[in-house]
Amino acid sequence: MHLPSPLTPTALRMPSKHRSTWLRTLLWVGLLLVALCGWSHAQTPEPDNVTHNDRIVGSAYWEDTSTRANWDTARHQTYTPFQGALSRGYTDSVHWIRLTVAPSNQPLLLRILPIWIDDITLYDPANPRTPRTLGQRHPSTKGPAQGLSHAFELPGTPKARDVWVRLQSTSIHLFAAEVIAQDEATYTTTRQIVGSVLYVSMLLIVLLLLLPVYWLQRDRVLGLFLIKHMVYIYYGAAYLGIPSLLLSKWLPPLFFDRAFTLAAVLVMPTSLFFDIRLLSQYQPPRLLLKAIRLAPWGSVPVFLLLLADQERLALQLNIHLLTFCVLLFLVAALMTRPAQHVEQLMSRKVVLAYYLFGISFILVGIAGVMGWLPTKEWAIYALIVQGLLSGLIMTTVLFVRAQRQSLRNQQMTWELRKAHQDTELEQRRRQEQSQFLHMLMHELKTPLAVVSIALGTRTKREANLNLAGRAIQDMKTIIERCVQTERLGDLALNKRQDTIDLKACITQLGNDIPLLQRRIQLQMDAPLPLQTDQQLLQIILSNLLDNAARYSDPVTRVQVSAQATRQGNEDGVALHISNTPGLAGWPDPEMIFTKYYRSVGAQKDSGSGLGLFLAQQLANSLGGSLRYQPTQHFVEFVL
Repeated sequence: MHLPSPLTPTALRMPSKHRSTWLRTLLWVGLLLVALCGWSHAQTPEPDNVTHNDRIVGSAYWEDTSTRANWDTARHQTYTPFQGALSRGYTDSVHWIRLTVAPSNQPLLLRILPIWIDDITLYDPANPRTPRTLGQRHPSTKGPAQGLSHAFELPGTPKARDVWVRLQSTSIHLFAAEVIAQDEATYTTTRQIVGSVLYVSMLLIVLLLLLPVYWLQRDRVLGLFLIKHMVYIYYGAAYLGIPSLLLSKWLPPLFFDRAFTLAAVLVMPTSLFFDIRLLSQYQPPRLLLKAIRLAPWGSVPVFLLLLADQERLALQLNIHLLTFCVLLFLVAALMTRPAQHVEQLMSRKVVLAYYLFGISFILVGIAGVMGWLPTKEWAIYALIVQGLLSGLIMTTVLFVRAQRQSLRNQQMTWELRKAHQDTELEQRRRQEQSQFLHMLMHELKTPLAVVSIALGTRTKREANLNLAGRAIQDMKTIIERCVQTERLGDLALNKRQDTIDLKACITQLGNDIPLLQRRIQLQMDAPLPLQTDQQLLQIILSNLLDNAARYSDPVTRVQVSAQATRQGNEDGVALHISNTPGLAGWPDPEMIFTKYYRSVGAQKDSGSGLGLFLAQQLANSLGGSLRYQPTQHFVEFVL
């Protein structure tokens, strides 16, 4: 007998208003599956109102430990009665089943499950065509009974009679039978095929739903579940006999038997690897974690036995390993202590509840098919129904977990990007701080030296005091530029709308800037109305005019011209400030508005390198622009 691996449920802590919705959905899915299974295996009444179970009026078995008894010997043995299905576990013995068939006036069919029994031989005294042998290792039957069970023809007789079935298999000796009328065979077989196709379709839907999620998330837990699920799809389909139903014309019976055995053995380690990955995130005790990590390697002797052609021993060891592993993983699940971020994705309480439910289900199923508990016919399908329910639950839980993991990854990515930006801003701030201190030390050093020399010299007192006063003025200008740059954001935010007399403003600045006195040449044909922030405009103009006066030829004039202009749908004023280059030479057009930039020629004079940067930023905040637009003979700025 081939059994699936333990249920490996995952769970997710959901908000209470969504949790009940998910539980109701899972409940309805479970009820739907139960209904489908019940419909697939429901019994069809005959015209004479005799049901399938009524046609088998008695069943009993005898165990042939020698495996050599023939029908003449077996029919005279003492048989043990049983009801429902018969399960005798793994054994080297041969089992003889005696079925008492009710009288019937029409031909009958004896259908025997499960499909994976190796050898089934029918002995019917009323049928001269017997004995006849079917099974997993024999060619499939042809005709209306061809389907997912083994079917024998039984002639109808006016009296009840006994038929004998000889059962031998390397798998678990599990036997369930029903007798139907031959004219019901097509309907019964079709119904069974439809139920099996629905089952496999649900497994495939689970796969198709989770594949794109894994493609996007590349979550290892989800990836291991998909590997396990793909193995289980073949296992579940082979358990029902679908591969042999579809491919028996092209492949020999032995292929399906070996493939089914291999799938049954593979399901356990693939499931255990998924369980290990899941439970390791929930931090079980270290000793238990080591134990569960070693558990999948218990399948190595199973594979070695298969290679040695010891199939029964391999499958028997496999089911004992399965029983041990489900108990081991249950203990590990009970003793987990997950971190908070794992709890947020999947609640430990819900995971534990699903483990308790799934493992209990598997243990009851194993006890049934091994014959440790009374076996019912539904036990043949209980284990694969559990696998489907597990897949559906996993689909729901892992899908929601993947969504939460995606949101968490997005948040972590955002936090990482923000941390990176904060680091860059901090580096830029420190770099700018360093540049600022370097500029301040460099530019204040010369004026301070001038003041020191002027105050320490006794001769030419008046000339020295003038030099000291000019040096102090240079220091004040540098400090004022630094303060204005630091307050740049506040200045831009607090701007007002004032009516500006542009001619008076420029004339006043020409008188206030020492190096510009009597050098400014203003061209303005008529008064130009201007509405803007007066303080910001004065800062812009003072920087531009001071820059022109400081770095121009001292014997030439600084030319300022203003005229009305229009940009887009707005009227404005264009102001051109130009001067001939002095000893500082021509500035670099690419760097001229960069913070702390000063041309090589300008560095012999005191300055902050902030004036043009500040002027351009303030011009932009007023909705205007400041451009460097030199001509062949003049350094010119256009505001």
